Amino acid sequence: MKARIELLEAELKSRSVTTNASLAPVVPAKAASLSVAAPAEAVAETSSDSSAAKAEKPAPTEPFAYADWTWLNGTPRNKDAVWDSKFFTPEIRFDTDFVSSLNHPEDDTLGGSTEIFRSNEVQVEQISVGGDFHWQNVRGRILTMGGMFAVTTPRNDGSVGRGQWDLTGAYKYFSEAYGGYHFNVNHGLNVDAGIFVSYIGLFSYYNFDNWTYQPSYVSSNTPWFFNGVRVQWFPTDKLKIEPWFINGWQSYSRYANRPGLGGQILYRPKPWVSLVFNNYGMGEDTLGLNGARSRIHTDDSVEIKYYDHPEKTLDKMAFSLTGDLGCEYGGGAACFGDKRSAGQITAYKQVFAGWMAYNRFWFKKDLYGVTLGGGVLDNPGRYLTLLPPIDGATAVTGSPYFPANPGLAYKAWDNSVTFDYMPRQYITFLWEFGYRHASVPYFTGRGGVTPPGGNNGSPQFYACNDNSSTGIGWAVNPANPTDPNGGNLGSAQAYCNANSHGGLWTPDLRKDEPSIRMAIMVKF
Repeated sequence: MKARIELLEAELKSRSVTTNASLAPVVPAKAASLSVAAPAEAVAETSSDSSAAKAEKPAPTEPFAYADWTWLNGTPRNKDAVWDSKFFTPEIRFDTDFVSSLNHPEDDTLGGSTEIFRSNEVQVEQISVGGDFHWQNVRGRILTMGGMFAVTTPRNDGSVGRGQWDLTGAYKYFSEAYGGYHFNVNHGLNVDAGIFVSYIGLFSYYNFDNWTYQPSYVSSNTPWFFNGVRVQWFPTDKLKIEPWFINGWQSYSRYANRPGLGGQILYRPKPWVSLVFNNYGMGEDTLGLNGARSRIHTDDSVEIKYYDHPEKTLDKMAFSLTGDLGCEYGGGAACFGDKRSAGQITAYKQVFAGWMAYNRFWFKKDLYGVTLGGGVLDNPGRYLTLLPPIDGATAVTGSPYFPANPGLAYKAWDNSVTFDYMPRQYITFLWEFGYRHASVPYFTGRGGVTPPGGNNGSPQFYACNDNSSTGIGWAVNPANPTDPNGGNLGSAQAYCNANSHGGLWTPDLRKDEPSIRMAIMVKF
């Protein structure tokens, strides 16, 4: 009798579990950008109105959730959320570094990078607090941006020089800030508007997510953010199609009359491969030309994990390969070589061509990581080459000491070796050595890039050794349009000599920069 009673109780319990499972809402712990599950409230209302005869359709699987992607370059390696709720998932980041350039600049200033800015000093690179909001399919994300990133990234946006209102002041303390809605279409459809991070260049805006601290030129010279509207459509759980309508190429506003259009296709057919294709076009991204010049750009990457044996000391190996190709045309620039008319050059080749490759090794269950890699860049016209901060120069002011004009050459290469110690998934101790080279003087040398008396407030003009401004800027040399010194250098020298200003001041720029980088990075 006792056995029959236990058997009956087991059968009733089994029926109860089966019934509850069929009605339970499938809600992920984190309703982030890839979330496709309906809110619990919506499923509960549907369930209460349904008859027992109608079976609930299973919710679509969350995009890319079929595999662990924390091995990817440019992706956070956290596997667990410290804390979560139905409404909010927090995110907190700290990144502090110590960089030492072996050029030993006397003003401790580094240039040509979007990651390293000061030498022989401890600096807070990033302080970010925020997270994801999600409720009844309504989405929002905010991540504040403090530290060096808050003032160094916006200086590369020249669009703020057109029109009024302080757009840099309005946005510089936010790396991501957008709101939107999730539609239950296929495996998900998200529509967001605001500031969101760019995928061009493979590496993440945030150093914690990356295999190296200082990425190669293809990444460092392409955008970190876009301001506009995006749509993320997931037709399957392995494919994302994402069009963009944006103000321009890493710009808070438009440079001229037309916005930029672009998009991404992300395809991950297997757990060991990720393919991403980014394209940009139509944008008029040169300050002061009033729409005379446009830009197109393609950026494509493949990442492959070709070795995965967690039981061994060397437990994983993966590589990434990225190629970029773009150009500007119109307003004295051309995509396919110099243009001539009546024997004269009317437009110079203005192209961005580059690649970078990295190989990553993980040891002892991901406790240690080693990355080797580098890249090459060819950017005639220098239209995407980062401007060194000479005398406080920005993308708005420009600098006569490093002009960016069609016909001016710039080629570069770099390599690096990185060692990571990762005792927990929320922290990385990083040591890195890197060597960067340019075809023209570009990196800060021993003499620095700051005038003797400090910045004089007029970086667009040549400066004298007594820190006075000449009021004379760079201009094309009619006799030699590809002369980087331009046609006004002699006039500036004469001004500084004739008026007892101690001669013309010149920043100390070198073709090479070896440096050591160390960092402690935290992400919750």
